[in-house]
Amino acid sequence: MTPRLYRLTTAVLLALGTPVAASAAAPGERGCTPIPSARIGFQLATVMSGFMPPGATPLPSPDPARMRAGTANPPMPRLAPDPAMFRRYLKDLRAVGFRNMERFGGTLLLPDVPYRAILKDAGIRSVSSHGSLEEPEWSAELDRAQALGQDYVGSWGFGPIGLDSYEHVLATAANLERLGRAAAARGLRFMVHDHEAALRFHYPYDRNGDGRTEMVSAWEIVAARTDPRFVHFELDIHWALKALGSEDALVAFLNRHWGRIDLLHVKDMAPDGSVTDLGKGINDWPRIFAAAGNQVRYYIWEYERPSDPLLSAATAYRYLRCEK
Repeated sequence: MTPRLYRLTTAVLLALGTPVAASAAAPGERGCTPIPSARIGFQLATVMSGFMPPGATPLPSPDPARMRAGTANPPMPRLAPDPAMFRRYLKDLRAVGFRNMERFGGTLLLPDVPYRAILKDAGIRSVSSHGSLEEPEWSAELDRAQALGQDYVGSWGFGPIGLDSYEHVLATAANLERLGRAAAARGLRFMVHDHEAALRFHYPYDRNGDGRTEMVSAWEIVAARTDPRFVHFELDIHWALKALGSEDALVAFLNRHWGRIDLLHVKDMAPDGSVTDLGKGINDWPRIFAAAGNQVRYYIWEYERPSDPLLSAATAYRYLRCEK
């Protein structure tokens, strides 16, 4: 069976017997692909405004220059949440249906042991995380991820050295492989997450090893220069779509690289390019999920600054499960 046929077949299996229904319907009226509950998660940063004290949420994003270079670390919260409120909110998300989350902000300035106890009591498992790739935070992230029983550890960017020159991309790839090997030695899978920079920066590169160069994105050069056993990718569908310019280009990208993408950040795009509730935007999710392939381990819902995080969470979960 060819890889392409395999992806199409497993996409149908992923739908648990329901045909994948790609549709040309208007936004909010498209078909859906039911994702198993065990593979659905939420990005903690999405819902933090619901339980963090005023002024504590680590947004907006940090230094724009570092964001453009792909080196920025996730911002840390300025204040810790009330533990009881945090526990209650996680229980509300569990009642929606979510079992998994992607950790953000370390342990939100709470001690590690109480943080783990809150997650356990709420019935929420941390399956991945966005943290710093620089010491001493990196070592602490590995410790936390291992203690929490995570599958993945990583960051929301590519870390040092940066993606703003070809030489920096090669150095970054070497650093990411070093970090990936360190994570694997601890029983963890290392992943990196993209913003626009990783797919917008292009450099001449001999993709096929035949002596001919072509313009290739920094993301693809890093993938080519790292061992797939140690470096995995979390593709942010929103930022990838922004960078690539069309859904056709996104699907072609997914078809080329499905074997390296273990996680997806699932967030829908409104007609004006902003983020909107999942299933209410212009993204053809059945088509995107089929192109991504059944090897995707987790579908992490994300939505920057929803006005009502719990309501948006319920909308997202129901859409991913194809529930009314």
